[in-house]
Amino acid sequence: MNEPLEAPAWLRSVVRVGDGRGFVIETKDEQRLVVTAAHCLTRGGEPYLPPAQAAWSSEECTYAQLLGPLNAELTVWAECFFVDPVADLAVLGTPDNRDLWDEAEAYGEFVEETVPLALGTLLLAPERRAMPDGYPIWGPHFAKSDAWLLALSGQWFSCRVTVSERIIEISNAAEGIRGGMSGSPIIAPDGRAIGIICIPSGGSDLDGHRAPYLPGNLPGWLVQGSLHA
Repeated sequence: MNEPLEAPAWLRSVVRVGDGRGFVIETKDEQRLVVTAAHCLTRGGEPYLPPAQAAWSSEECTYAQLLGPLNAELTVWAECFFVDPVADLAVLGTPDNRDLWDEAEAYGEFVEETVPLALGTLLLAPERRAMPDGYPIWGPHFAKSDAWLLALSGQWFSCRVTVSERIIEISNAAEGIRGGMSGSPIIAPDGRAIGIICIPSGGSDLDGHRAPYLPGNLPGWLVQGSLHA
């Protein structure tokens, strides 16, 4: 399947985050943030997650030289605004401009060069099932859809997704899902990001990959602020 016409704009949303990727979104108050996989957060080349209650200290949440353009050096600092190690999700934003003015300015200039993606949803409907005696019941809510993923080559390829309230299952992928793709968006047919690839470095699969469904795992303040951006 050929790339969609919107593919060049989608690519301009994707950035490098450590050894993986992330993508830029914009909230209703025009704040640009980077959504990525939590395991892409590193310090000194080693995985590093902010400790509990680190929000009280921006220093604990700040990452030096974590961001950069795809296939380029990491030069941009960022602060972690949200992290969920279970879902493997993180949201990054500008460093504190009171203590890190130059770094905050560099972050702003960096994200201004991108084209933000909007967050999207799929309509989840209950699955109709039957008891052994034939009595109908309703099962969990889910949806199925085509979607697009970004290969390491920078080309978009098609797949199918089955979405529940928190998880996306990927099947029929036209290419393998490989380490280094972590943080890449999963884009629905309407051009909105509904999920994010989370796969360890060196991993690879064609089918059965699971990913977090963004509306079911991101914090409410972010989903409501950027869902229809």
